[in-house]
Amino acid sequence: MTDLQKFAERYEVDVTDLRRWVIEAMVLGAVSDGEFDQRESEQIIRVIAGNAEFTGMDGDQLRGDLERAFEGIVKDGFHVRLHALAGALPGYAHRVLAFRAAVSVALANGRLDQDEVSFLRQMQKVLAIAESDVARAFEDVQSGAVPAVPATVEPVEAFLDCLLMAAAADQELRDEELATIIAFIISRNEFDGLDEDQLREYINGRLRAFATGGTARRLETLPDDLPTPGDRENAYGLAVAISVADGELAAEERTFLVQLRRALDLDEKTASRLHDQF
Repeated sequence: MTDLQKFAERYEVDVTDLRRWVIEAMVLGAVSDGEFDQRESEQIIRVIAGNAEFTGMDGDQLRGDLERAFEGIVKDGFHVRLHALAGALPGYAHRVLAFRAAVSVALANGRLDQDEVSFLRQMQKVLAIAESDVARAFEDVQSGAVPAVPATVEPVEAFLDCLLMAAAADQELRDEELATIIAFIISRNEFDGLDEDQLREYINGRLRAFATGGTARRLETLPDDLPTPGDRENAYGLAVAISVADGELAAEERTFLVQLRRALDLDEKTASRLHDQF
């Protein structure tokens, strides 16, 4: 089972749709300079042919996905399609794959013009890709590697989700609190490269998901996104920090932190140590 298939099963989505969105990311990268040349077309085919995520995809499927991608861009424009891409790929590792694929096609001629640079920066912003993962994307593409779901990425999404679930635990998140959360996030090294506009968009979407029962499901998937003890402690520490930012810890926040500690398989001694830091 490929990573995209595992992701599709986990999030109960169609793997065919996920492939289509990655292909659209490549088309966006290809036409971001206003042109679509032979080298970019060949690079899209190379990525698909060399990537296990597209195993079994035939020529008719590829042509159909390419046509839909071009039609969508012509009809809706770059901005709308980028945001649709972000909504269709909720997993951070797969957004990184889409970004890497776009970079590989945009760089098919060996250079980036100003329009392509601007587009990739916008793509990074909308997909909320950390600077470190952007740098790795360019390094991998320039080394000739075929874009793939990265084995390791910065656990930015998992860190953010822990923090946001904690912030929303008491069901009271006013505008001033949202501003405090954004300022807190921007101040942390874990979120280097994210800006206020990126965060507002991501936060609003995630808070809507958590408000409709998404917290329990996210707690179940967190361990897979935070495989190391250090990452889990960092995630829990971020949740504690935002919970006590207003000087007190509400009962709902205490309950959530217990749930988070158990989900991350942290013992009470470790949790207590992290609480003491704040």
